[in-house]
Amino acid sequence: MSEVNAYQALVELATRGETISIDLPSLDDTPTHWAGLGFNLLGQRFVSPMDEVAELMRMPQATRVPGVKDFVVGVGNVRGRLMAILDLDVYFGQASNRPRAQRRVLAYELEDRYMGFIIDESLGMQHFPSDTFEEDAGEVADMFMPFLRGSYRVAGIQWPVLSLEALAQDPNFETLAVAA
Repeated sequence: MSEVNAYQALVELATRGETISIDLPSLDDTPTHWAGLGFNLLGQRFVSPMDEVAELMRMPQATRVPGVKDFVVGVGNVRGRLMAILDLDVYFGQASNRPRAQRRVLAYELEDRYMGFIIDESLGMQHFPSDTFEEDAGEVADMFMPFLRGSYRVAGIQWPVLSLEALAQDPNFETLAVAA
């Protein structure tokens, strides 16, 4: 086969491909999705934005620190970094009925803050069509309200969005020591 014939064959193949091709949907027509990490806390289902979750991990070994608030489990060494480990059940005024070894930690990191929020159970990554977002968080206990940023409703199930950033900025987390 000569080079001219090979070139002509490629041109004919490209032309034939263009005539039978199907147009892809435009980006404007493609539905967007929002992703978050689902979890249970005190019997309530939540989801936190993926950009606020640095990591999901098992409970690291924690060293108890004297003179701290009751929801501070201690300080853990996570790959050479110190993490304040905070029990959200206790923070919200209740104790978990799950063994600590079965619970998980959502790591939150922003600048010099590295915190681990203990949750009852991870429900894995959740993906929601962006158009299912609602400003209303639904029926959620008042204690969670300052940290909620709307919800997603899919298949009749409402997933309130709990912001780890809002939680970390709560004045109760500014100083973990008990006032003297």
